[in-house]
Amino acid sequence: MSHIDPKSNFAHFWMSQSSGLVKIVWSTIWVGVVSKIWNHRNLIIFKRGVTDVSEMFAMVQVKVWSWISTKSRPASFSYSDWCLEPSACMMIVP
Repeated sequence: MSHIDPKSNFAHFWMSQSSGLVKIVWSTIWVGVVSKIWNHRNLIIFKRGVTDVSEMFAMVQVKVWSWISTKSRPASFSYSDWCLEPSACMMIVP
C-alpha cells in the first residue's frame, strides 16, 4: 500500500472491523492530521514559516478534539483528558 496516494493512506486508517463511532473518530483524526500538515507546509512554503513539530502536534490535538466533541455531542471528556489519554476518550464517545 502506497502512502503517497491519499486514498491508500486514508484506507490504512479506516478501521473496517470497528464500530461506526470508532470509524468516525479515526477518520476525523486522519483528516485533522493531514489538513494540519498541509496547512503547515503551505505556511513554510508561501510565508517562509519555520517547522515546529510540537506546535503542529498541539494544533492537531486541538482541531481533532474540537471536531470530535462537536460531532458527538455531548462529549464526556475534556480537552486535557483528550491530550493525556486519547484512546480512552475514543472508547467513551457517545
